[in-house]
Amino acid sequence: MTTTIPILLTATVNPQGMKGANFDPEERLNMYVEALEFYVKKGLKVVFAENSGSVVLVSAKVIAENVEYVDVSGPEYDQSRGKGYNETILIHKAVECSSMIHQAGCFFKITGRLKLLNIESLMSECVKGNQVFRADCKDHRVYEWLKMPINGHAGECRYWFASTEFFESMMWPRVNELNDYEPNICLAEDLMLDVCRQSRGIEGCSDRFRTQARISGKGGHNLGRGWSFFYSTDNDSFALRAKCFMRQLLRWLVPWWRV
Repeated sequence: MTTTIPILLTATVNPQGMKGANFDPEERLNMYVEALEFYVKKGLKVVFAENSGSVVLVSAKVIAENVEYVDVSGPEYDQSRGKGYNETILIHKAVECSSMIHQAGCFFKITGRLKLLNIESLMSECVKGNQVFRADCKDHRVYEWLKMPINGHAGECRYWFASTEFFESMMWPRVNELNDYEPNICLAEDLMLDVCRQSRGIEGCSDRFRTQARISGKGGHNLGRGWSFFYSTDNDSFALRAKCFMRQLLRWLVPWWRV
């Protein structure tokens, strides 16, 4: 039953001017509330973890029995390290504090501003067999062959599944490697790709969902320089919907090819 897996929504309502963080606090609050309501209506168990001391603002707007609110704000928050470092600390503290996650022994992490429209399909893949880690990544050389200035090697950090033991043993110990800024850049996407590569062949691990994720909501990156098909920030745009359709076909036809 997918309802036995709690969703962990990671949230920072007020990024306090962190470099690279888009949207003002009010916009972010509204995005979190809208996304949370989406998952609540599906009847899923949700752990909403917030690290800027604003969890009460969300809890006042969305009251539901199947939601556990966790305030994970604290002195560990370090703007100088960027999003990946702080979100990993947030996840670790949520794993420690959440009764839902403790009881289940696992969680399905989703960036809290986004709605994963086909969440049930992705979660259903995580309950087959003895799954301990399931994620997505792109790891191919197509763009290099075509001489295109696009990175074909990155882990998907907006959504992934892990047992608490896998997260605490394989991901959390590497938190201090994460840094979004020069000179020692190591993005969450870089670390996730490395975890995906290291876990290949391990029983219960997979770095490829059979289902292509369908995400609704605004992306928080500033990439692309007009290449809307590859880097659109609007997950509901025609370009990204078309790309999702093509990727789903590839997942069915050549599931070993991580594009």
